Amino acid sequence: MRLRMFLALAALVAAAAAQLPGVVDTVGGTTFDNQNSGPSLRMLYRDPQFGIHVAWTFSVQPGGSQWPDRTMYYNFYDYGTGEWNWVEPDYMNSGMNSQTRRTGYGTIDVDPADGAALVTGHYSAGGMPPEFCPTVQRDLAPGSGLFDECVGAPTLAGYFLPVVGVDASANIHLQLVKFQASDNLYYSRSTFWCTWDDPEFWNQSGAYGHNLTASHASEKVLATWMIGNDDSTALRYRFSSDAGASWDPVTELTPYPAYGGDTLTVGARGASVIFDRDDNWLLVTTLLPVVGDTAYQNPAQLWMYNSGTAEWRRVRRAESHALAGGLGSHAAICDRPSLGQDPASGRLYCAWEEFDSTNVEPSTGLLRADVWLAWSDDGGANWSQPQLLAPTDETSKRFPHVGADCSGDSVAVGWVQDVIAGFNVDEVGAVSDNPVCVWHGRVTGIAEQPGKRVERLGARPNPFRAGTAISLQPAGRRPETVSIYDAAGNLVRVLAVGRDPSAVVWDGRDGSGREVQPGCYLARWRVGNSLRTGKLVKAR
Repeated sequence: MRLRMFLALAALVAAAAAQLPGVVDTVGGTTFDNQNSGPSLRMLYRDPQFGIHVAWTFSVQPGGSQWPDRTMYYNFYDYGTGEWNWVEPDYMNSGMNSQTRRTGYGTIDVDPADGAALVTGHYSAGGMPPEFCPTVQRDLAPGSGLFDECVGAPTLAGYFLPVVGVDASANIHLQLVKFQASDNLYYSRSTFWCTWDDPEFWNQSGAYGHNLTASHASEKVLATWMIGNDDSTALRYRFSSDAGASWDPVTELTPYPAYGGDTLTVGARGASVIFDRDDNWLLVTTLLPVVGDTAYQNPAQLWMYNSGTAEWRRVRRAESHALAGGLGSHAAICDRPSLGQDPASGRLYCAWEEFDSTNVEPSTGLLRADVWLAWSDDGGANWSQPQLLAPTDETSKRFPHVGADCSGDSVAVGWVQDVIAGFNVDEVGAVSDNPVCVWHGRVTGIAEQPGKRVERLGARPNPFRAGTAISLQPAGRRPETVSIYDAAGNLVRVLAVGRDPSAVVWDGRDGSGREVQPGCYLARWRVGNSLRTGKLVKAR
């Protein structure tokens, strides 16, 4: 069945490529179809130097199993090789486990200092009720897959649903919820790897839809969350300019009166945030009308708020007077927007999910969603016509997130493709093997640049026992040395590159001539301003 589904998805990829000058790659899969009930959280980060990082909550188990294998999976598109690092014919086997224990409900960010990914999640430390605890996994290098674990216990024991952000000084920030607490919103940070500040209580009752974003150009941090329900719903935020050492008071952001007249407008699920090229924070959220005392799911509007100008700008309005099915829980007809920007041109991008009013999953009676992209060249005052990133079909594409850095007007958007609309996690619909997809490319109307030749690592054999030959496929300059690191990040050996790159051989020994232990090692070298990496495995 999975093979048939894989072939069908391959056909979809070919159809999608004709719509925009980009491709849709299937980079993983999961049966855990409800990734989160809040805003568009950071599941993807595009680094213009190294590649595309993507993370998701993974399982291959069916509903009712309690998902004993649930964890945070990770994949990486390497701009050096033009390939995803972990892709198998059966997409449910694609990606790699970034965790060492059963986790889930995490997010991703990248350390701007070295491009390495950090993936969060939370796990149960036991007890009843369970004592949840956050964990942060840090990759050794961009796309290496060699993660160093930092658990929050004992300082952060009792907290879960961590959202991570990393600022320009490599400080790690976590927005947290205290389990089974009425005043539940907390914050912590790590200014030295795996040393956490005591959780800071923010005195917010019943907070949900929390999110956090750190600037990669400064020590600014913005945290957002929701309180209340229906006509009492409110979006709040706190801002720090000094890496979380101090915070401005809690501020409630008044939504734009999008529906006019006496119709009350409220936010839905929370907000997604970026810091723009001027280091001002931009926020995008879904605004809903309140009729009586109920917030409606249809119509819905997407609005962006610019902290630099204190202005709201509308991105999208969607409405249907004849829905052929339901929208399900924690959804509006257009919802979960996220933002990106090209720092050179200033062009803004917004991606979101939007339900097709006529496309119904017959087994659940729920509508299927598509992923859309639009852009603005005037700070959000005007937006392009929305573009589909994948063709409408018999799947529902949920939880999209666009990479914040769209340098060169190159864009990456990730989502989970729910094969049966309706969350099996919430006992709606049958269990299904749901692809995790990434669209990446350039938008219509921007000329393609000629592809650049790159250097890439080859090692034979790999895994190896006695030694391995590391070769470079020359594309102009080549490195002078290749450095070998162990899984802890310690330098093991520096290999000199001679005239013949195919002759670069590592004999499996360190700089003192001692044979290294079996395990994973990282080969790393620099060509100009580009850093290349590759994984080596020494077998027993």
